[in-house]
Amino acid sequence: MALPCPTPPSSIMMGSEALATGSQITLVNPDPPIELVFSKFNSMLNNNIFINGRPHYKIVTIDPHTTITDVQTNELLVRIKRRTLHADAITFTHHYGGNPLKLKQWVVDSGKTLEGYRKWTIETPLGVFVWRIDPVLRLSLCPGRDLDHPVAWVQLPTGTLPFALLLKRGTEGFRDQILASFIILEQLLRLEEKVMTKARGYFQDPRIGAQA
Repeated sequence: MALPCPTPPSSIMMGSEALATGSQITLVNPDPPIELVFSKFNSMLNNNIFINGRPHYKIVTIDPHTTITDVQTNELLVRIKRRTLHADAITFTHHYGGNPLKLKQWVVDSGKTLEGYRKWTIETPLGVFVWRIDPVLRLSLCPGRDLDHPVAWVQLPTGTLPFALLLKRGTEGFRDQILASFIILEQLLRLEEKVMTKARGYFQDPRIGAQA
């Protein structure tokens, strides 16, 4: 089922292509990306996000809801509802008329890239964008027609750098959708990695080998 589109198709195509073109232009004279710095690395469900050292967004999870709030205005931006018997849903205050969407119909598993990395598609006011697994950046978001020039990507924490989501300038109009989809996918990857780690430990347990 197609999602309701908040802008005409021609405007959508122009928006996504403009971002893609801009990514090529900024290779010559790049503007620094906007850094959404997370207060902690170990939780995507409860966190504070800073921009230029000031608190900007707050992520709170009280089952079954996860919310994203603009702490500058105290406005609720996104609500994600996890459900056991029905499809998970997501609601954006400023998109789709504020109506809930089925999560799996907004963040769509789109198979793999030509390089064999998993990818997911989202629809935004600026068109179709694709999150893809990146061997260097972990997750990166690209215009649907240009998977080589990300408009958002992950900065993993190091000794000097914090955990952050970096956004190219020009993405302000759908920053809430970028942030929401990133939280959803990053949490998905962490759960999958946790399962794999447990499975690896299970099969490496000498007691298991002795029973085989």
